[in-house]
Amino acid sequence: MAKLLQPPPKFLLSEWHIANKNQYHRADAQRSRSERLVAESQRLVDEIEKTTRKSQSDVNKKLGRSALALTWCMTQWSMS
Repeated sequence: MAKLLQPPPKFLLSEWHIANKNQYHRADAQRSRSERLVAESQRLVDEIEKTTRKSQSDVNKKLGRSALALTWCMTQWSMS
């Protein structure tokens, strides 16, 4: 035999307003947490990019010095 549908629960208007306000505040708090998470993530991305650029610059300088030293050694060796 088919089940009969149950009527939806009845709320008083004041109960509905309270539930609606609670849901609104939960959603607003979640939005706020999400915005903070996005801001913190962007800050970390910026920090990592800055660190990466500095490391890359340092490595490029060291490579340049090594290349110059190697070139100098090669010229000294070929002159001998």
